Amino acid sequence: MRKLLFGILVSGIAVYFLSKNFDLTEFERLEGKINWWIFPLLFLSNLWAFIPFSIRWYYLLEKKISFAQAFTTAIIGVGLNMVLPARGGDLVRLIMNKRDTELPLTHLFSRLFLEKVMDLGSVVVIGAAALFYMGLGQSKNLSLLLISALVIVGMIVGLILVRYFLDPLRKIAKTIFGIIGKHGLYEEKLDHHLVEFSSFLKGDKLLKPVLYSIPTWVLGYAVSYYLAGLLIDMPLKFPEALLFMFLGGMGVAIPSAPSGIGVFHAAIISGFIILGRDPGEGLVYATVVHLTQFIITTSLALVAYLYWRLTHEKKNKIQSF
Repeated sequence: MRKLLFGILVSGIAVYFLSKNFDLTEFERLEGKINWWIFPLLFLSNLWAFIPFSIRWYYLLEKKISFAQAFTTAIIGVGLNMVLPARGGDLVRLIMNKRDTELPLTHLFSRLFLEKVMDLGSVVVIGAAALFYMGLGQSKNLSLLLISALVIVGMIVGLILVRYFLDPLRKIAKTIFGIIGKHGLYEEKLDHHLVEFSSFLKGDKLLKPVLYSIPTWVLGYAVSYYLAGLLIDMPLKFPEALLFMFLGGMGVAIPSAPSGIGVFHAAIISGFIILGRDPGEGLVYATVVHLTQFIITTSLALVAYLYWRLTHEKKNKIQSF
């Protein structure tokens, strides 16, 4: 509850400053400029983005679920992330996958962690490439990447420690948990999962999931950002769409209200400022991207959930005979 309240507070502060610094009449520029024929393409681009996303999850779970299950629950999870606090949709996805596979929830959590590492790494690499491609890699803009890069380095170091230095890491963990009086908790609940996680990091099990990470963002989400500009007659160059995707992704990583309202808008506006474009346009664009993403992903999630329920009801009827 405290995390939810803190997130709402962060979003509230962001919305307050946005409303104070931008004229809401900026939205009048949309009048008569919406290209409705783009919306079906925007819808399809969002649906398409789930394909590489789901294939990656399918391989992360070592094919212990079907692609249809990975695809369906991915849509449900992302859609619920738009309405549930603290990325609650991801937790729902894990619970549904647990029901599909009977895998331990902690096993699924370790795969989710890897997925987020891949996503963060992909977004930062894409954002850096877009900045330098457009000649915007000056020192004043590199601060956008510094914090993200440090987080990625920390995650990579952690993965290396688990992969190559498991035994010393287990000894250190046992010592720390012993000092705080939780040695039993570590032995019973955490140690065997750490060993399992280390085992997964060995060999070529990560190769295919990593290869699907960049296409998930470049061929999926970035296309949606590009089409959103065309929807409101605010055409973007594709590298600009990549930059906005990077900034939007980093924006919603900040603890905030469900769907990142406020912080997402502020992040996109900063991109317009970097590009030397009207920040008022940035507010309009960010609002349209946010609104269309909300409508499309939650609608897809509803359909996917109904399909998931139907398939499970059929499965239960077959098993009952």
